[in-house]
Amino acid sequence: MKRFFEGLKDILYDGIDYIMMAVIIVIVALIINWRLGGLFAKDGLDAISKKPTVSNGEVKNKPNDNKNSTENTGDAKKDNISNENSDALVKITIPKGSLPSKIGDILADNGLVKDKDEFVKKAIDMKLETKLKYGEFEIPKGSSMEEILQILTK
Repeated sequence: MKRFFEGLKDILYDGIDYIMMAVIIVIVALIINWRLGGLFAKDGLDAISKKPTVSNGEVKNKPNDNKNSTENTGDAKKDNISNENSDALVKITIPKGSLPSKIGDILADNGLVKDKDEFVKKAIDMKLETKLKYGEFEIPKGSSMEEILQILTK
């Protein structure tokens, strides 16, 4: 019995280095996956797959492409109202560590963008998805996505 425990002790002493290396590798892999997981989140990849098609300089798959002139008169009133409110500032707070999809949610909730996926796609297209800052921002209502991205990356 004594010999059995000595053999077990020898195996543990010899193998503890390998066990520790395996544990450290697993911990490092989990930390890397956790930190990079946001960059490769499903939300960000879905935005890329929903690209609108461009043909002869005209973007297809726009939500307002198929409206006739009678529907546009109602939209003109909405446009006038939105132009009057375009001078209003919307104050938003971006929490530290927010991913582009979360920032898109915040912007959509405050009425600054129509769709968070469009915001994420535009940030990726402009290569700004990793340069978005956190904090409090005042964004004019009716700003374009480029202007919003410019404000959030300053």
